[in-house]
Amino acid sequence: MKEREEYNFLRIYPSASDWALMETAYDATVFHCRKWNDYIRQMGESVLVLEVLEGGRVIGHFVGAFRRVLFLKLVMAPSMGTGTYAQGLCMQIPVTKETRLDIYRQLVQWLFRSRQADYVQICDWQLRTEFVGEPEEWSDPDLEALGIYYNRRYTYCLDIRKPIDELWSNLHYKSCKYSINKARKQGLSVKIVEKEEEIEPFVDQHLLHIQDLLDRKKNLGLPCQSRKNISALCHALFPDRILMMEVLGQNEAGERVSMASGIFANGSAGSTFFTGASYHDYMSYCPNELMVWEAIQALHEREAGSFIFGGTASYKKKFAPAYACVPVMIFSRFSLLLGVRRLLKIGYEKALSILWHLKRK
Repeated sequence: MKEREEYNFLRIYPSASDWALMETAYDATVFHCRKWNDYIRQMGESVLVLEVLEGGRVIGHFVGAFRRVLFLKLVMAPSMGTGTYAQGLCMQIPVTKETRLDIYRQLVQWLFRSRQADYVQICDWQLRTEFVGEPEEWSDPDLEALGIYYNRRYTYCLDIRKPIDELWSNLHYKSCKYSINKARKQGLSVKIVEKEEEIEPFVDQHLLHIQDLLDRKKNLGLPCQSRKNISALCHALFPDRILMMEVLGQNEAGERVSMASGIFANGSAGSTFFTGASYHDYMSYCPNELMVWEAIQALHEREAGSFIFGGTASYKKKFAPAYACVPVMIFSRFSLLLGVRRLLKIGYEKALSILWHLKRK
């Protein structure tokens, strides 16, 4: 029987060299990088970084956020309400899923034993399961065997490390390739923000696109980041960790207008479609398909890894992504709370999400 490894943990306040080490980890997503966590800090969160040590040697880091609310100490990876999809471990050496889960179990025990947390919630992109099609239902037998309680997140994702020709050939013809070619024939072009003084005008225009979308959908089921969040993210990640894209074209009156815009952030093992929207009046020009395809090509050039679409809206299927199921592991120092959550089948973590943001109000 394999002897269980023992890990130690140390909270650090990362230097530039610490961040550089984390960002070069084989499993580091954009959500682990210094610039993204600078953005989280601007949103009022306390960034939590722990060294993971084995035999006195640093083998990885844990990245998340900490907040004290009422009598509870919450550790969340990722923090809620910032558009951060996943965080957790970024390792300097490749580890198996079994080892990753063992590190998490010991890390949580250390947080509870040292009274540094009462509740821990972790969504780790490396623990995802990918499917070619959408499964009827999904569970993680490894987590269940260990008795780890978890919820589920679902998203489409695309491996953009593949050759561009292969990515193009996989696109759906009628709903995607045709639309991209149509947009180009109509003279649409994609402008990328390249100067910092262009950021605020871009944010203003992007919010107009979002507002048009929200007005049409009556704000139902559409998460929307605030202007403060969007502006802070764009400035924090500029220029090498972000793509701010605007689709321009001529309308029927011959005027050059903004039709759509989107924000994409990149990391070596995980990139994300932060937010995107377009004017409904110009949907027939197919600006969104052109924008997302141009973003995929640009992220490919930046050697980004998995492209996380951040949801399962049906229009994303046209880019031939995989369907990913990601567990959200939940640990509580007070077992009674998890028992009540299971019994009532309500969003215990959603209630904590409200508490998480109380101090922002």
